[in-house]
Amino acid sequence: MKILLVIIGVALVTVPPVRADTELKGTPTELAAYLAGLPKTVNVTGESEVKVQADRAIITLKVSTEKKSLADALRSNEEVRNQLADFLKGRGLGSDQIRASRFSSTQKYGVFSEKAKSHRVDNLIKVTARDEKEFQTIASATDKFAEVSYIEAVFEHSGKESLKAKAIAQACDNATSHKKVFEEKLGLKLTPRRFTEGTVPIETPVSRPSFQGGSAPRATPIPGIGDSRVFEAGSEPISAFGELVFKVFVTVEYSVESK
Repeated sequence: MKILLVIIGVALVTVPPVRADTELKGTPTELAAYLAGLPKTVNVTGESEVKVQADRAIITLKVSTEKKSLADALRSNEEVRNQLADFLKGRGLGSDQIRASRFSSTQKYGVFSEKAKSHRVDNLIKVTARDEKEFQTIASATDKFAEVSYIEAVFEHSGKESLKAKAIAQACDNATSHKKVFEEKLGLKLTPRRFTEGTVPIETPVSRPSFQGGSAPRATPIPGIGDSRVFEAGSEPISAFGELVFKVFVTVEYSVESK
């Protein structure tokens, strides 16, 4: 029994520690030289904001038909969609501005029956409006066809990529101006090492109430872009397409040296 206790005691003494903190050793001069050699960095953020008037709106309409049989509901839905397309084309919109987006069907059942008593078919149609006149034409379709309802409008700009490049350049210039101030006021030399970029998409979806009488809706705030609004026709001479804001944030990491 004594021999066994001695062996266990030795084992406990010789087991190395599982974790150990990092230890720096050396003279004060050596430690000072080590710390001086560590990289010193600072992050400088630049930002920019480019505002532009939207030059097109993607309007989503829903065509809904309900019949006793699925085949009849599909056929009726196709007829309404063709009539809608003819209506829009007859008022100047091109075929390339009208496209089907999504299809779905729903069955309705009786209380005590497993057999569907009717079928509802929904088709989403996306229509591109390039100006105010086309916007109003698309709006009027919701009054002409009982089966057509409004879902949403998304404002866009055709020059999105050039706007993004412009915003990035401005954000970089903004970061550089901050960097020059730090160098001048603090007596430092900042050398760029790496950077990260963050952007806010230019497209901004806008939800509105259903159109009435073919006219544009009342003033509606556009989410995410401050006080920009869509105005009621005749209230102010401002495009109903609204203003888009494209924001860019650039963070640059600089190494810091004394001049």
